[in-house]
Amino acid sequence: MDTLKTYRLIAKSMAGIFILAMLFSCENEMATIQNQTSQDTLPSEMAKDIAVHFSDSGHLKVLLKSPELLKYGGDDPYMLFPKGIHVFFYDSVDALTSEIESDYAISYDKKKMMEVRKNVIIQDHKKGKELFTEVLYWDQAKQLVWNDAFVTIKENGRIMHGDSMRASESLDHFELFQVRATIDIVEEDTIK
Repeated sequence: MDTLKTYRLIAKSMAGIFILAMLFSCENEMATIQNQTSQDTLPSEMAKDIAVHFSDSGHLKVLLKSPELLKYGGDDPYMLFPKGIHVFFYDSVDALTSEIESDYAISYDKKKMMEVRKNVIIQDHKKGKELFTEVLYWDQAKQLVWNDAFVTIKENGRIMHGDSMRASESLDHFELFQVRATIDIVEEDTIK
């Protein structure tokens, strides 16, 4: 009988140790699960084929179009445009002044920052300026755009290539860094 009691005591002790081991081994996994589920991993709003009009005093200022919008809440809310954007900017007489398009964009509400990626094209219709790159950041509070990626700028019959750029959001003043080439375009009719 003593051996039977000893086996039961050993079995109960092993079961207790096993349960304690399971509780302590799950602590890290539970912390990870809680951290992941505390963040918003699903969008709070979703929309397809959107067209958003921003106006001031009855005049259209900006028209934003996108095939898909995903809006996320939480501590750092943001809007994701996984299929890209096409944004049109208008002046005070409702004339189209510029536009930007890309295959991907994300806009951070609190930071007032926007990032556009993949086939980024900016066209300034009034100045005849075009910018082509793969990534561009826009700090709306500081009214600056910049990148650290290859960029091509076409302006006034000239094509400029560089490895990065900084500019005012209107592209009036810009710096092109590590300029690779500046090519002047000459029309064939002027060569005679």
